[in-house]
Amino acid sequence: MTEEILYQPLDCSFESVQEVFSLNIEQATERLSEESLSEYYKGAEFLSKIGQGDKLSIAFLKTMPWAGEHFGDSSIKKIVDFAYNKICRTPNKPAVEGFLDSFIVVVEHINKDQLDEYLDLIEYHLSETTFSIHGIHDTHASPSLKAMLGNMRLLLEQLEFNGIYEWINYGLRYFRDHPERQEEYFSLSTADSKAVFQRQRKGLLFSDIERPINMFQRSLWKTDFMYAPYSPDFEKLEHFHPYLEDDVIRLPDIYEELNGVNACRRYMALVAHLIAHHQFTTKIVADNVSPQQRFFTEVFEDARVEYLAIQEYPGLKRLWLSLIPIVDEFDCDDTQQSCLRHRAIMLTRALIDDNHPYKNPIILEYVEKFKALMAKGVSTSSDSLSLGLGYLIKTRNASDALGKIYFKNTEVTYRDDNRSIWLFIEEFDEEDNIFEHQKKSEDEDEDQVEVIPPHYYDEWDYAHESYKPDWAAVYERLHTHTDASKIDRILEKHSALVKQLKKVLDLLKPQNKKRIRYQEEGAELDLDIALRSVIDIKNGTQPDTRINVDFEHDSRSVSVLLLLDLSQSLNEVVGNTGQTILELSQEAVSLLAWAVEQLGDNFAIAGFNSDTRQKVMYYHIKGYSEHWDDAVKSRLADLKAELSTRMGAAIRHGAHYLDMQQSDKKLMLILTDGEPADIDMHDPKALIQDTHKAVQEVQQKGMYPYCISLDKKADEYISDIFGSHYSVIDRIESLPKELPQLFLSLTK
Repeated sequence: MTEEILYQPLDCSFESVQEVFSLNIEQATERLSEESLSEYYKGAEFLSKIGQGDKLSIAFLKTMPWAGEHFGDSSIKKIVDFAYNKICRTPNKPAVEGFLDSFIVVVEHINKDQLDEYLDLIEYHLSETTFSIHGIHDTHASPSLKAMLGNMRLLLEQLEFNGIYEWINYGLRYFRDHPERQEEYFSLSTADSKAVFQRQRKGLLFSDIERPINMFQRSLWKTDFMYAPYSPDFEKLEHFHPYLEDDVIRLPDIYEELNGVNACRRYMALVAHLIAHHQFTTKIVADNVSPQQRFFTEVFEDARVEYLAIQEYPGLKRLWLSLIPIVDEFDCDDTQQSCLRHRAIMLTRALIDDNHPYKNPIILEYVEKFKALMAKGVSTSSDSLSLGLGYLIKTRNASDALGKIYFKNTEVTYRDDNRSIWLFIEEFDEEDNIFEHQKKSEDEDEDQVEVIPPHYYDEWDYAHESYKPDWAAVYERLHTHTDASKIDRILEKHSALVKQLKKVLDLLKPQNKKRIRYQEEGAELDLDIALRSVIDIKNGTQPDTRINVDFEHDSRSVSVLLLLDLSQSLNEVVGNTGQTILELSQEAVSLLAWAVEQLGDNFAIAGFNSDTRQKVMYYHIKGYSEHWDDAVKSRLADLKAELSTRMGAAIRHGAHYLDMQQSDKKLMLILTDGEPADIDMHDPKALIQDTHKAVQEVQQKGMYPYCISLDKKADEYISDIFGSHYSVIDRIESLPKELPQLFLSLTK
């Protein structure tokens, strides 16, 4: 039978099919049993005669030798029957070719006994997405089957079957009746599709541990860089490396355990390495340095900054060593392949590990040079360049230019792409000063101003009682500014109220005194220490000169975030005042900010508005570390009201910053003139319920959200969001007086 099939042409009129058959029959004969080979032959003939042209048979002939070998006898017939009965005989005929092609990746990622499970998955997707207009017969093809088949490698590579079903069901829940959006979802091109996919992946999402990693960063280096996770799978960045640039850390969105090191510790190793570069690296002009020279310079500079970091935090050494591979000294054959990476990884290990196994004399020589440099106590990035050039010269080999490169186990996964080391002058040839970035013009179109990547937040779907993951994108900007004197004029206008507030503030300021002993200078003499010092003098010993005691007031441990609704409705004029709600809000916030500054509380101001879930804007007006000065006043003076009110996302983002503050009491004041709404939401309850959920999340974290509403109709919905934690100010013109007094009552 085998000989007959091998030399017998197909019963097929397509010459193109005959050509592909002749090219593939030999490998099919080698891979398939006699039964499977017969199925292969019959399947190709059958698909060429069902009126679909030659494409199906060609796709079948190319993929089935591997599918039949992997899944065994009867599998090819099962695949052909499924393709014909479940796909060809429905409106989904154009997807058959993609279905057959998918087996190239299917055989690589599922077990031999999982063919039925895969076919059930395709059938489930087909049955749920193929639809009819009148409900009698399937008359319209699935808008998303081809898109899903195109991503099958990624799906099977990253998810188990139950994870794929979860991903499919989410898409069906929201996009079953929206063909175009359904196709986008199953193409893995939308934020929510990627988010649901990520929730099902193996490993630890960075978003789940961002807070402890941020605390780790702050505790080690007192820095507060923001994070922008990336996904190599979605962004096609297979060899992309982390980096720190413009105060933003770009890092992978998910990590799995590696060599016994859990994902959280891998993130710690990465962040510590990036910040070590930020602390200790100075840029080197790279234009006259070759790629190989840069490569070994980076090895020494990585080791140098890590050595300096380890001097401050010795525990980092064990963490980093657990992630640096150890290769055998003689693994690489330099007669057959380039050993650049092999030499580099041995040197990388030896520079950090005192107990490394390597005996190579050049490695040992440069390890000693490196240690001698670090023992001096003063080193620079230029020293790493000198060491890197010297090491390359001593180890250079003709085989370094070979196309075949030794790669096995040579990557240090926590290290960055080292862009922080190099400066390319050619990029700045037209500038007067190559060491400074040009500042953007203040008149530049706001839409063109570069902002940091968005933060994505879940949004609550009350209808399904579940979260829509990564649904709302929050963009941050520092608010624009204008003349700060406008705020000074507001305070002058309310000078009488300022005087009243000052009296109240004097009563609220901390009055209790706290003793501070062992002071060189102070308000009183500490008799116990003074007597002890006299005794020391008489005994001929050195007395303690810290014989005074001083006092300080106990401080209020309060952190406050004032979150301002900056939506379009604030442009409405209030009664006969001639002022808009926005102008009255400016006055009230100015008085409140002045009052809080007098108390010394930790205080921030931010504003928000939105233009669909894809663009929620969060404006920084006053940061926690800033004082009530002209810079803050100038931002507050330039407030503008526009767009909509997606409040839940803004509350979640504000809570992200408030939660970082070290205070006993954390108060979030939300000032708004209406209910949550946005132009892409048609159900008026949806954003109300989401904001209520956001308020609950904030409360669970130990923060106290409180709403001041200027909407006369607020009683219809406000309690559904904030419970009893709200006040409604009916007479908006009284806001400048009532807002500071309300704050004082909440923080007594």
